[in-house]
Amino acid sequence: MSEHQNILQIDTDAELQKIIRQLDSIPDQLKAPSVLASALNATANEMKRTMEKKARKRYAITDDRILKEKKRGGMFLERATGGTLEAGLLSKGTMVDVMAYMTRRNTKTTAAMLKVLNESQLTALEVDGRKAFETTFKSGHTAIVQRRGKERLPVKKLLAPAVPFLYGKSYEEAEMDYYAILQKHIQRQVERTLERRAA
Repeated sequence: MSEHQNILQIDTDAELQKIIRQLDSIPDQLKAPSVLASALNATANEMKRTMEKKARKRYAITDDRILKEKKRGGMFLERATGGTLEAGLLSKGTMVDVMAYMTRRNTKTTAAMLKVLNESQLTALEVDGRKAFETTFKSGHTAIVQRRGKERLPVKKLLAPAVPFLYGKSYEEAEMDYYAILQKHIQRQVERTLERRAA
C-alpha cells in the first residue's frame, strides 16, 4: 500500500501562550487548548482543499472519486483535540486503474492512450507491439488491459500513479503557506471565544 505522509511542526506551547495572552479572563484562558485545536483542524481542512485543487490542476484526473473516497486514496483528516494538539492529513492507497486519468479507447489500428499530467500529450500504451485495449470483464468492470505475451490470454490491467503520490508535489507548494494560514485561524477562534463571552 502506498502512503503519503509529511509532517509540519509548530511550537504548540508558544502558540498556546500567545492565545492565553489574548484571552484575558481565566475561564477563557482555560479554553486555549481547544482554541488551538480548532485552529489546527481548520488549517488542515484548508490545506486539504488547497492540495486537492492543486492535484486536479496538475493531473488529468477524470474519476473524481479517487480524490474523495478514503479507500481509493482520498485524503482524510485526523482531528486535533484539546488534549492532543496534533492534526493529521492522511492519504493511503495503491495504484489506480489508468481509466481514473484521461484515456482514449483503442481503435482497430491504434492502442489505447493515456494522459496523466494535464500538461502532457496523450501517449499510446504499447509495448513490443502489444497494443493496450479497452475491455469489459465478466464482472462488468471496464478497464484498459494489455496482453502479457503474444498469446491472446492472459492480459494484465494497466495501472497509474496512486493518489498519495499525487499529493507529494501539491504538498510542497502548500506547506509554504501553512503557518500564515494557522495564524489566521487562531485569530478567528480567539475572536469567536471573546464574542461568545460578550454575548
